[in-house]
Amino acid sequence: MQDLIKSGKNLFSLLHLLCLILFFCPSTLFSQENIVTDSLNALLKQSKNKTDILNSLAAECQYISPARSLMLSSEALETSKKEKNEKGEAYACYYIASNYLSLGQYDTCLKMLDRSETLFRKLNNIEGLLHISNARANLRYLQGNLDDAQQQFQDNLLNSEKNNLPRIRISALTNIGRINWLRGKTATALSYYNEALQKCDSVKTPYMQGMIHLLTGIVYQDLGYYELAASKILSSIQIFERMNYLTKLPYAYNYLGSVCYEMQDDDNAINYLRKASYGLKQIGDDWGLAISQRFMGRAFRRLKLQDSAEYFYRNSLKLARKLNDRSGEISSMRFLGEVFLDQGKGDSAYVLLNESLRKSMALKDMRERVNILYDLGILNDRQNNFIRSLSLLHNAGYLADSLDLFYENMLINKQLAETYEKSGDLKSSLKYYKLYKSLNDTVNSSEKRKNVDELQLRYETEKKNNEIGALRMQQRIQQVRLKNQRILGYSLGTVLILVIAFIIVLWYNYRQKKKANEEKEILLKEIHHRVKNNLQTISSLLSLQSFSIGDDKVKDAVRESQERVKSMALIHQMLYQQEKLSEIDFGQYLQKLVESISSGYHNPAARVSYHIDCDNARLDIDTAIPLGLIANELLINAYKYAFNGRNQGDIFISLVRNNTNKYLFRIKDNGIGLPGHISIDKAETLGLRLVSLLVRQIKGNIAFSTTGGTEFTITF
Repeated sequence: MQDLIKSGKNLFSLLHLLCLILFFCPSTLFSQENIVTDSLNALLKQSKNKTDILNSLAAECQYISPARSLMLSSEALETSKKEKNEKGEAYACYYIASNYLSLGQYDTCLKMLDRSETLFRKLNNIEGLLHISNARANLRYLQGNLDDAQQQFQDNLLNSEKNNLPRIRISALTNIGRINWLRGKTATALSYYNEALQKCDSVKTPYMQGMIHLLTGIVYQDLGYYELAASKILSSIQIFERMNYLTKLPYAYNYLGSVCYEMQDDDNAINYLRKASYGLKQIGDDWGLAISQRFMGRAFRRLKLQDSAEYFYRNSLKLARKLNDRSGEISSMRFLGEVFLDQGKGDSAYVLLNESLRKSMALKDMRERVNILYDLGILNDRQNNFIRSLSLLHNAGYLADSLDLFYENMLINKQLAETYEKSGDLKSSLKYYKLYKSLNDTVNSSEKRKNVDELQLRYETEKKNNEIGALRMQQRIQQVRLKNQRILGYSLGTVLILVIAFIIVLWYNYRQKKKANEEKEILLKEIHHRVKNNLQTISSLLSLQSFSIGDDKVKDAVRESQERVKSMALIHQMLYQQEKLSEIDFGQYLQKLVESISSGYHNPAARVSYHIDCDNARLDIDTAIPLGLIANELLINAYKYAFNGRNQGDIFISLVRNNTNKYLFRIKDNGIGLPGHISIDKAETLGLRLVSLLVRQIKGNIAFSTTGGTEFTITF
């Protein structure tokens, strides 16, 4: 009763504290993820059908926290089964797959996509099937299967138009643009991005808007339009910060750092890249981290810190191979080859660059092919193989021109000028140096740098204005909260009364439950007592019956059956004599069992001692009864046969746990031993057959040895 009163006081204190927290600072109890998740959380509390809302929350949280999204989609899956919501179950499987895809766990992702697709097909849900198809295409893209991915995205684009599904259409357009960008088709990529962005205006998809701005900025960076690139990337950062999209914000920092790198601003580049790396590590995004590590390696290489550059490139290569990212693997191999080139390790650089060239051709990655040809041109230049070097550099230049790769074109022209100068062709050297100078002047334009700084200032100013607006809103909320304090005070009194009533009800229910449990215990003890009495009656009847039997073999069989009944009766006797009815002290049981068998099968010609090692072994009744019968059979056999022709002997009994937390039950004697040809499973005697069946019942294994007597070992 004192414990109950103490628990009631603790509960009262807890609820009192909860009321005070709600009274003074209710906003501290809930995490403000973004306006979308806040609204969905509010709906979740009010709705009876929770599956669809949980799925919507999981979808939005993919961009905030993959771990939370995975938790919500898993909860949606469980809830859908309770609500018998097959469509909700299909979407839950899809969102689980999407989260595993972002975590790089592709096998688990595929299994969940298969499960989701089966449900969508059963429901004939076209939109769901297109979501699955988009996810499969994205997986192929991540694994470098660009042809298959592009074809599937094209099919999804047609089907989304046919079925009027704008969100899937936007996703397909964006992904087709990404693949074209990767293949160096920048104009085509921009056209797809622009079309996708126009569609976003009619559909509220802030995530896709942010991603399209970011991807467009990456294309402008490739074209050398750094002002436009920075503008687009800053727009994406603004959206991601406003919506708290923590999974995508580091990507934007990554590419803003890359733009700073291209503009020779190494300090800002490294600062943004470190910020990106920190965010990616926080959310466990290995894919983005691999990109960040490559960008960091580039910055440190230009600062002549080759050891640091090699460290970051090796990390990037390791992550790319872990993720089966073939494009990332090619880039990391090429960058690592460049570091080896700087370190004078020409042979190592040659192996890596040629391997990455072969893989880029197989993948049709034209941008990487340009860069690898450029690096091989430098390698041959340093080995004074000028003809081969010029051939490689011109091939790289033609390809860069066709792809409109601004920065790569500038570097190729610079290297062509240097190589022609070394080869003695000063006229050609001057020609390519002028081309390089023209492009380099464009990069270092002070006007461009000024415009980027203005864009950054404009963004920071807008961000501050938003923060001021949020602060004013908070002040208004505080004023409303102060007005409601009096109402909350009255509410607190009501809550206290309800708490007291709740404690009284709790105490009453506790007393009723305790009384019912006491009645159950008394009833169970009575049942065990009666079972024991009935078993003893059967044992007595068998004993009486044995007096009228003349055949010794039959009499022995009846006597053994009597011992089996007594072993079961002993368990029920121990159960009703102790407080805990669910299990017995098996060591104590064995002590009583051996005493009973020893007195019944005592051989005056042989002095037999027994030794029991079974401390603190407590077994439930379902295990104790079959194990007790097994012990009964093996002990009777030992007393009857083990010491024939001997004047003394020992029986050892133990029950212990092994390293795998399983029980080992051993009965060993130092008698004459069993014949070597005996098999437990095929034994002719009833006792050993019974032992074999009982071992299976407790899901155990039995083994025996006849060295120095007989030893039975049962593992269960």
